[in-house]
Amino acid sequence: LACPPLSMAVMESGGQASPETPFEVKIDAGGSGCALGKCTPLTYRPKHPQLFAPTVRDEWLADSLVKALSTNSLRPILTEEVAGRVYSFEMVTPAFCKMFLDELENYEASGLPVVRPNSMNNYGLIVNQIGMRPMLDELQKRCLLPLSQLLFPKQGSDFSSHHSFMVKYRNGEDLGLDMHHDDSDVTLNVCLGKDFQGATLSFCGFFGDHDHRKHVHTYTHRIGRAVVHLGTHRHGADEIVSGERYSLIMWSTGPYRETEEYKRLHGRNLHGADQGGLDPICLSYTHDPDFGEHKAYPEGKAAKPGARQMHVGRFSPSEAAEKALDLKEKGAGDVKAESWKAAACKYSCAADYATSAAIKCPTELLPTLMLNEAHCRLKLGEAQAAEQLCTAAIARDSQNVKALYRRALANISLHEYGAAKADLLAAVKLDPANKAARAKLRECGEAAGREKVNERRLYAAMLGASSKSKLEDADAPQTDGEDASQARDSPKGDKLVAS
Repeated sequence: LACPPLSMAVMESGGQASPETPFEVKIDAGGSGCALGKCTPLTYRPKHPQLFAPTVRDEWLADSLVKALSTNSLRPILTEEVAGRVYSFEMVTPAFCKMFLDELENYEASGLPVVRPNSMNNYGLIVNQIGMRPMLDELQKRCLLPLSQLLFPKQGSDFSSHHSFMVKYRNGEDLGLDMHHDDSDVTLNVCLGKDFQGATLSFCGFFGDHDHRKHVHTYTHRIGRAVVHLGTHRHGADEIVSGERYSLIMWSTGPYRETEEYKRLHGRNLHGADQGGLDPICLSYTHDPDFGEHKAYPEGKAAKPGARQMHVGRFSPSEAAEKALDLKEKGAGDVKAESWKAAACKYSCAADYATSAAIKCPTELLPTLMLNEAHCRLKLGEAQAAEQLCTAAIARDSQNVKALYRRALANISLHEYGAAKADLLAAVKLDPANKAARAKLRECGEAAGREKVNERRLYAAMLGASSKSKLEDADAPQTDGEDASQARDSPKGDKLVAS
């Protein structure tokens, strides 16, 4: 179901509001105004109507850019941040930045729907959808297109569309943005403010190149200054230290998307398919299926199973076996350093390779990797994950004493004392000299006993409270309906009400 197309009511006054004819724009809120098969256009009353007209005023642009555009001499105003790849230039005035942010804050305060920019940014909004597309169309045509034709003649020779949005970074919200490449042919990134420290922009290689995870440059934003680069250039927003950073992003696309080069590059999953070394800053936990082989995943993040399986499939059984053993060794180094999360990630990735390698790996390798990860998960307080890993190892070898013991530890943490006792008894039966299992069996019995005592006390307390409640109900004076009516109608009752 599609909402009405984005449209704008342009006032005859040239975009100026008046009390008699208030300036309003219709917004495309991504279906928010649609219900039961009908769509009602949502309207917004801008604070700065000039931002919604199809013009870009010279007074908004840096003097150097206005002059360069008028004389067709753009090269002198550019700073080459990365040779032939990334360029920056003074683009807009501080007054324009302030006005633009003022408008966006006004919109967010209006209570109208906010459509977030993309799947990675949790804050910000799509400025096209609040009625600014006409002005941004002109900005693309007048300012970005001449630059793109000069710098990137193959990818930026012409544009047919753009996805424009504002991103925001500050403490308590998005601190930065994971390494990625854009869904654009050419990207324009304009820093709007406000005061901030950190939040730099780190560039690596081009998506699809063998060195796409090698760091090449870190760019420092300045208010009013823009940076322009190809969409395939991998980059990430480094974490902000203090303050707030807002940027206007324009993803431009055009006929380049119809070329065989574009289709060939984007028709394959090339994440993680590089050669040689990589720089940790260039890793992406969102996109790189081998992230866990190098770093611990952030809280709540994990490899996408399908992408991980595809990545592992790039290697022959012999290569996969070699990678499994290498990661096992690296995981041991993390354990020694008590870096439990990093070690757990490496053991998990090693297990993927060991599974793929099949007969090329020693039979005991996969259960060992599972139990090593289980040990790390226990250290991290992730008992449920540890229990599942141990269960998988036991499915391969029901007489694995270490697996039985560690599953018991996990179940003790989960207060599943019966299951823990069964595993410990099985472990002691298989290895009578196992002192750790015997000691834990005694602890398990004591813990189970304490839990039973606590359960009895709780049950008794509940029964006592219930009995007391019943006694209080029985002792309470009973008043039938007639007496209650007389009480309400009595003079005493009237007196009480009056007082």
